[in-house]
Amino acid sequence: KPSGSLHIMALSLCLLLLLLLATWAAADSVLPKWKPSYLMNESTVIMPCNYSGFFDPVFAARFGLADFDWSNGKRDWSNQQPMDCQERLVAQAKLTKAVRPDTKVFVYRNLVKALPWYTDVREKIVDPQYAGWFLHFKPQGPYHSPKCTGSKCSDLYHDQDQTPHKGPQCMDVPECDCGTGLPCGEYLWDHRNASLREYLIKQHILGGLNEYVDGYYLDDGWSNKTNPILPWMPKEGFCDHSPIGGPTEEDFHCVEDMGLTQQDTTDITNAWAETISQVKTALHDAGAFAWPMMTETSTPTRSECVKYFTANCGNSSPTLTSALRLQFSKNSNGSQFPLPLFQHDLATFLLVRGPYAWLGYGWLGCASGSVPSAGGVEYEFHPEMNADYGEPLGACQQASQSGVYQREWSKATVSFNCNDYSVQIQPKAG
Repeated sequence: KPSGSLHIMALSLCLLLLLLLATWAAADSVLPKWKPSYLMNESTVIMPCNYSGFFDPVFAARFGLADFDWSNGKRDWSNQQPMDCQERLVAQAKLTKAVRPDTKVFVYRNLVKALPWYTDVREKIVDPQYAGWFLHFKPQGPYHSPKCTGSKCSDLYHDQDQTPHKGPQCMDVPECDCGTGLPCGEYLWDHRNASLREYLIKQHILGGLNEYVDGYYLDDGWSNKTNPILPWMPKEGFCDHSPIGGPTEEDFHCVEDMGLTQQDTTDITNAWAETISQVKTALHDAGAFAWPMMTETSTPTRSECVKYFTANCGNSSPTLTSALRLQFSKNSNGSQFPLPLFQHDLATFLLVRGPYAWLGYGWLGCASGSVPSAGGVEYEFHPEMNADYGEPLGACQQASQSGVYQREWSKATVSFNCNDYSVQIQPKAG
């Protein structure tokens, strides 16, 4: 993920994710095959990251779902020869499961960028027989992204965005090691290749599931048209902001450096969408799940309050039959902390959730220490996130007073008053 202002970046990434979710959407909601649960300690979510090593597994295991980014432990895995990000994500998952086996753990995968710090990806990039799985630089330069890093060169297209470099990351080794003779960089999958799709599904995705890994955060996308430039992005944007589109979060000039045409970006976008569709089916069939397969919602503003609950209360509410994720509200300046509307977020969650739902944090950037309060990312864990509200006795309904929405749980009554924008979670006796 890009560096810079974390709260602006996180907010903007949410907007970008909403654009990508359209590709993942299905006609009907897909639910995990896991056992459903209304327990709050199984219904919370965190996406933590620690640059300097493993994230504190004890804190991560307090959540029902923990999703670890590829940058987690970057200071350690970037200094290995060769890099071993893939293995360390599994190790982080194992540490978390050792604390609490019931916590679901996701790790990072990218179906747009071929990242050589993943072992199984690197093995394919350096093997000439798989050259057709990757996009290439056009035959003649000049190029905006260099083909060479020091003495290492590759005709396979790659940029340097978010790539480990000597000094910032690779401090304990003579040079960054992404593979024998391979320059470090973000390479690109060519989804027009059917054998690539088979590999991605069977090995890179299904092959990474095990007793510690329950699913994935699947990142980035392709477009065949210009996407909007968000505040945290470079002034000219990324490659998907070119006139003919391209991959997200890749150098702006990438389609030019590869010599792609409008037909190319259209064909690759369609092929990528087909890969996603098949990955989604394969994951679900395997009993796993992915972050973009969830439906995202948020606590309504005052002006949207009645409209929101009118749409999301009642027995036919779409939130009841979705794998729902409600991210904590942010402050007016875009920052996450201190949580400005925790009680409102909790009440909204309890009012609209179904049996598969998670309340908590999305991407907030990486800390610089293993503990939750390090590096300016001070995660809050309120006692109510571990409380027992029982099970819902029915769907959310409008109360007798107009503008008030209520839901009965076996151990609490939850209400949201849109008239004065107040909430109440009243425990029941006994």
